[in-house]
Parts: sequence; structure tokens; C-alpha cells
Amino acid sequence: MNRSEYMAALRRALSVLPEEERASALRYYEEYFDDAGPENEQKVIADLGAPEQVAAQILADYRELTAVPSAADGAAAQTAKRRWRGVSPWLLLVLVLLAIPVGIPLAGALLGVIAAVLGVLLSIVLIAAAFIIVVPLCLLAAGVVLCGFSFVLWAMPASAVMTLGCGLALFALGILVTLLMIKLCVLFVPPLFRLLVAILRWPIDKIRGRTRKTGGEAK
Repeated sequence: MNRSEYMAALRRALSVLPEEERASALRYYEEYFDDAGPENEQKVIADLGAPEQVAAQILADYRELTAVPSAADGAAAQTAKRRWRGVSPWLLLVLVLLAIPVGIPLAGALLGVIAAVLGVLLSIVLIAAAFIIVVPLCLLAAGVVLCGFSFVLWAMPASAVMTLGCGLALFALGILVTLLMIKLCVLFVPPLFRLLVAILRWPIDKIRGRTRKTGGEAK
């Protein structure tokens, strides 16, 4: 058998392949013969083996590459995927029942921590509000009282003038402190309010995020 006969037999054995695949395989072996040269033609034929064996190997490789999973395999894979994707309701119920003895104390501790934090923040807010409101009012009231009392002391001009001066000074100081407190409120109250809202919303956001994640995985 020479090269032409070998390639003709290989072409007949590969007749079941699509035209493009058959041409590609034949071109490969034509180039194999060309690289070996005419003087090594018989050696190449002996190394390759019978054309039918070469064709059988090519067909086997082609079938393996183009294999399509059957409907039964696809259904089994889908069933397995669904089985592992979600948790059985009964298993979930058992886990919930087992978690109740541990979850209730943890929930109570968490609520206690949140209540303590809120209590501290509320105390700070009340103290700050009292300081902001009471101190300026006391200064203003003291200034007004001293100014009014100075008119009673006109029989003693020196005491009246000193009392009036102290009253005006306290009144002016009360105005300055009031302006300062308003400025501090503008600077610090909004961040504290946002912090309080963030602390209150943190558990809710956690629950919402977990619910959305669980719902997305269940689809």
C-alpha cells in the first residue's frame, strides 16, 4: 500500500464525519506524509497502522468532543442541584428548635446592650440639653434681676452702678453663651442624631440583608 491508497482508504473510513472535520483530518495526515518525505512513506504507513484503526480513533475522539448530555442526565443534575440548593423545612425546624434555648438569652443580651447604649446616649442628650438651656437662661435671668435690683439701690449710687454693671455683664454673657450653644448645637446635634439613627437601624438592616440574601439564594 502506498500513500495514495492509504489516504483513499482513510477517506472512505471517515465518510461518516462532517465534510469540514473529514477534510481537517485528511489534511493533517497529508502534511504528516509531506514532512516525512517520499523516501519514508512506507515507514510512516507502518507507524500509523491500518487506515481503519486511524479512522476509528478519529471517530471516537469526535464523538467524545461532540457528546451531548442526555435528558435523564440533565434532569438528575437539576434535581441534585435543587436538593443541595435549599434546606429541608424539617431540618430547618429542628435547627430552630435547638437554637431557641441559646437564641433567647443571646437576644435578651443583645437587647440589653442596645438599651444600655440608648440609655447612655439619651442621658448625654438630656444633660447637654439641660446645660444648653439652663446655663444661658440663668445668666440672662441673673442679669435682668441685677439690672432691676440696681434701681432699688439708687440711694447708694456706687452700689447701684456696680450692680447695674454686673447685671449688664451677666446679661451680655448670657447672650454670648446662648449664641455659643446654638453654634454647638448646629455642629454636633445632627451628627449625634445620625449616629443614634444608625444604631437603631443597624439590627433592622442586618435582618433585611439576611432576608434578601436568603430570598435570592432560594430562587
